[in-house]
Amino acid sequence: QGLSFPPLWDAMGACVSAKTVHAQRELHALRQLQEAQRNASEDVSRVKTQHLDRVDKMKVDHTTEVRELNERISKMIEATSDENRKIQEAHMDEMRQMHERHTKEVRRIQEDHHNHMSQELLRHVEEVRKLQVEYRNQLKGLGVDMKYLQGSLAAPGWCGPGNFSMAKETVYSNGGALEKSITP
Repeated sequence: QGLSFPPLWDAMGACVSAKTVHAQRELHALRQLQEAQRNASEDVSRVKTQHLDRVDKMKVDHTTEVRELNERISKMIEATSDENRKIQEAHMDEMRQMHERHTKEVRRIQEDHHNHMSQELLRHVEEVRKLQVEYRNQLKGLGVDMKYLQGSLAAPGWCGPGNFSMAKETVYSNGGALEKSITP
């Protein structure tokens, strides 16, 4: 079976016994078996080393890939955060501008309303003054004395003295400003 056996004659040319031949064959077989085991062990060690090298290389590749993915995720998060911050800043700027426009518009409307009401009040004061003047002129035209009416004629149901006069408030317009005076 491909095994080579030493010759049955020893170095001295003597005949070797069958036990010795058998022991030599076993010894030779054991040496070949040890050689085969050593070769197999070396092959297994070489395969293990190659496997460990491949595993180490895969671990390094895996670690590198995980690191790159983490960096990409970090960059995406940073980009999203920057984008959200910019959107939020733009929204806040827009809200501030809208608030400023609203405040200016409300202030303008308040000023317009104040000016309009002041003009209305002045116009009404002038109308009342004109009506008072017209009323007095009509009474004068009829010959009625205002002091006589205030002093002697009392309104029906008036309990006080007849010559007691009421204080009168008058509003005057002087160049856009209103003045108030009380005359007895």
